Amino acid sequence: MQRFSHTSSILLSIVSLTLSTTALAQHADVWVSSANGSLYTGGWDHVTGEVINPVQRVFEGELGLDPVFPFSGDEPGIGSDLVGLSLTMNLIQGLSAWNGTDFVTSTYSLGASYGGQDAFTTSGGSFSFLVSSALDLHPAYTLYGANGADPLNGIYLATFTFSAAGYETSAPLWAVLNLGMSEEDHGAAVAWAETNLVPAPAAFTMFALGGLLRRRQR
Repeated sequence: MQRFSHTSSILLSIVSLTLSTTALAQHADVWVSSANGSLYTGGWDHVTGEVINPVQRVFEGELGLDPVFPFSGDEPGIGSDLVGLSLTMNLIQGLSAWNGTDFVTSTYSLGASYGGQDAFTTSGGSFSFLVSSALDLHPAYTLYGANGADPLNGIYLATFTFSAAGYETSAPLWAVLNLGMSEEDHGAAVAWAETNLVPAPAAFTMFALGGLLRRRQR
């Protein structure tokens, strides 16, 4: 009974941590780590170096803050503790736009670029990088309008995964990118993505807990 009680306590603590960091998580950069041979993402504060949400999969960014690049931004950034590993960020085909209540298919496209490598939602693609101990990588995210026209203000949703040799590819993560809309609208879109795209945390907590128990049994 003591073992069951202690196990339950660990599980509740992980769930509590996940729920208590939701408000902070939407302003975090992506933290890539691993457990039991699989890659997964969390929320990372690159200023303090803290992982503020160990299971985050929805991130946000602002486009057009620099008038020289009116349709681009560099958030969310990326950090990792997998020093020495070559990580690949994969951009999944398809871009969605927020209509106030839901994300729907968009005629626009998004590009994600780093180190001369480009990926686009029209065709997919990826870019790779080596994880260093001081990694704080910020790709360039650029929104493109239909048929060469400038994109209109809106909130857009892109889907990514991370992969690396010897690891299972991460579950999808989403970037909710805001071009010229209010923070209230942006927050509503982020909340919708967290509620409708991300499974309940129980699956990951059991996965993490299973790893913890296996380590204890050795």
